[in-house]
Amino acid sequence: MRAPRFLRIAPFFQPLGRGVAALGLLSLGVAPVRASVAYGSINNFDTVNDTGFECHGFEIELDDLHSADITYTYSWNHYGTPKITEDNADPLHPKVRVRYESAKNPDGTWAAYTAIPSGPIAPTDGHQFTDPTVNFGGEHFGAGYRGTPTSVTYHWLIDKGGALALGPAVNIATPIFTYNPPAAAVPAQVQAVIVPPPPPLPDPLEFGSAAWVKEIRTTTHNSNEVHLRDLVSDDPEDPGDKNWRNGEPDEVEVEWQLLQVDHNSAHGGANGELAGAPEDLLKGDEVITRRYEFYQYSGAFDNETGEALSDKVGPDGIHGVKKYADTVVVGKFIGSQMSAFDNELAVGLIDHLPDGAIDEHYATRTLVISAIPFTATLTGDLPAGLTFNEGNGELSGAPTVSGIFTFNVRLAATNTPVMTKTYTFAIAAAGEALPPHSTVDLTASPLGSGEMTGGGFHTNNTTATVIATPAVGFAFANWTDNGKAVSRSASYTFTNLVNRSLVANFVPMPPLFFSLPQPGQLALSWPTNQPGVVLQQNVELGAPNWVTVPDPVTVVGTNNRVNVSSLIGNRYFRLLRP
Repeated sequence: MRAPRFLRIAPFFQPLGRGVAALGLLSLGVAPVRASVAYGSINNFDTVNDTGFECHGFEIELDDLHSADITYTYSWNHYGTPKITEDNADPLHPKVRVRYESAKNPDGTWAAYTAIPSGPIAPTDGHQFTDPTVNFGGEHFGAGYRGTPTSVTYHWLIDKGGALALGPAVNIATPIFTYNPPAAAVPAQVQAVIVPPPPPLPDPLEFGSAAWVKEIRTTTHNSNEVHLRDLVSDDPEDPGDKNWRNGEPDEVEVEWQLLQVDHNSAHGGANGELAGAPEDLLKGDEVITRRYEFYQYSGAFDNETGEALSDKVGPDGIHGVKKYADTVVVGKFIGSQMSAFDNELAVGLIDHLPDGAIDEHYATRTLVISAIPFTATLTGDLPAGLTFNEGNGELSGAPTVSGIFTFNVRLAATNTPVMTKTYTFAIAAAGEALPPHSTVDLTASPLGSGEMTGGGFHTNNTTATVIATPAVGFAFANWTDNGKAVSRSASYTFTNLVNRSLVANFVPMPPLFFSLPQPGQLALSWPTNQPGVVLQQNVELGAPNWVTVPDPVTVVGTNNRVNVSSLIGNRYFRLLRP
């Protein structure tokens, strides 16, 4: 629906509204210190369900980190916002778990699942993992963090007697970025190193599990912010889609490398890591992106040590070389890791908050991401027992009341547009199981250009309606989700199935001026810098039959002007933006 601007025959003047564009888009990065680790260095990954079972969740475990170190989490999948917990059983070595898990239906069945693949899944199908309406054997997960975990492990969650238990470890590795700042005539450099995930304990053999990996990187770089939600596999049928490339071409840097740790080697052995070539940051603010593809190793092993005996792949990408030229050594696609590095951390607010339970510790959650001083204020409905620290932007405590709560955080930092974010989350009562639900969060663009209603907590498979109302001087343009237009109607109704992050986009409307050049004549004018705007008229404000004013449009100075020829009866006028 196009956006109108109204004027009655007894006209009024409405000044052009002003708004500061602040989309609150999130990026991953770290402050420029030597040998630092990127925020979000696990980033986002596609993973195939290779357990042989229907799964109902996924868990990421990070050793030697705290829950406050977790920054952004990916939550647009079948399982929604993950729960974050911290295990301090060993105070010297804390563990953080980012756990995606299905809720249960009233009859006790699982509300969400990841299917068993019906056949091999190609890497080019990974973009479908980000579409919750598709369920063909894989998911997309992700989390960011600050600091350096000593190990990161991934596990599918499998039904064991009505409860969820860890399935086998997923053989997808995690990259670590090292940043070296510029020195003398040497530009800044970034190097990505990826090591195999730690094996399950105890590992009875000298060599750990084996997998093949390919490293793909962009050939050129820009300074565009990297958004966590965009670090996904590309859609080969959509050349304009948002994906891990960040708008740049790519190339395969390493065609195939075996990843397998030799436990008897101090450095993991010849295949204990994949170290990418260092990259120069000639401008100093370039964003580095990477994609790693993982495949099963299906070749021969040494029975005593567990060493993979074929560490080269032939030109066909399937068989080995030399004595293994007739042996298939590359198995099924396991998954892919999409990673990014930006040495200048962008100020941001996280996307969603996990739910909690009454009288249970709520793991400290970072809401504000910033490497520079900031001011953060919270307004709204925060449950008793939880506190927001305006100094460091963290939420913590133990809620003493249950219910659904909504609050807003306003973030301001030097040389950064003001950001606001509304959060909705639930605190379950004692013994209560929350229904399958998702969160709809709403943002106006530009900031202050309008108001939205209809966001917040929604039970899945129910209808949700969001309504956008423009501020004075603005008109509604459309609703977008991750940059894609989903509705041109200010009232948008949809069936709730997954977390939604909707942006109500508003556009400035030009002022409509009037004058009475002579008795019985009305002149209407508006600025010429608003191309495509049409002047319409109607005898009733609420009637649908608006028509274009038939009188010609002329340009007078910097304004378009229409001299209305007939003024018989009541008349309303409006400017309509296409």
